[in-house]
Amino acid sequence: MPALTSRMMLNDYVNKRALLKRLMVLWLIMALLACSVTGTVPVSELPQPPTEKINHHWVSAGETLYAIAWRYDIDPMTLARVNGLQQPFTVVEGQRLSLLPVSRSLTVPVVKESKQAVVAKPRQMSKRVIEHASAKPLVLGAWQWPAIGKVSKRFTQAKNAAHKGIDISGSYGQPVMAANHGIVVYSGSGLAAYGKLLIIKHGDTFLSAYAHNSRLLVATGTKVKVGEKIAEIGQSGTTHNHLHFEIRKKGRPVNPLSLLPKK
Repeated sequence: MPALTSRMMLNDYVNKRALLKRLMVLWLIMALLACSVTGTVPVSELPQPPTEKINHHWVSAGETLYAIAWRYDIDPMTLARVNGLQQPFTVVEGQRLSLLPVSRSLTVPVVKESKQAVVAKPRQMSKRVIEHASAKPLVLGAWQWPAIGKVSKRFTQAKNAAHKGIDISGSYGQPVMAANHGIVVYSGSGLAAYGKLLIIKHGDTFLSAYAHNSRLLVATGTKVKVGEKIAEIGQSGTTHNHLHFEIRKKGRPVNPLSLLPKK
């Protein structure tokens, strides 16, 4: 009798497992049919780019105050003032900078920098060079185009498709020129999305950036004149040859086409 009971319990267990498997298969078939009907996956189920709220930045080797301000869309003068920095705004590796010029934390995408994007550490500008470059007030001239070519992508501040500058089509090795008189405040590859990048300071109001270059021809701290060759077009940090050009006013992106001469 005990053996018969055990056999009945075993059969019942096997039958339940078989029923559960059939139900699971049926559920999967229904789910696949539902997806084939809609043809899309709800946006809420799609993987979203990770973000993080941050209120400070740890300085890495080769970074400058201006490159850090550029990364977070902050006015360099405000960033310096918040952190009690005086001219020439020298920062050192391992230094902690507050990013709270206003009473809110910043939400930025988490970007994993590829090994290919980080080509070389930018050259640090010496304190003596910066002081010399800042000794005389810079007289801003008329803006000029940084490269010869058609605008392949325009400036936009659309919420889900922001493009903070313009893209100028060009061929590999084509000259890139300074768009105005200024001082190079960053020369390197530390901002992965920009590839080989130059940032030029034009007085205390404007910064201009030249991204995706194949070669950088000026070092941090170099004074440049409008029209001077500073780099060569390439595709570092991107997939095709072009120059990505930005202008920031007090840390905020502005449409370069509003300042460049009409073609």
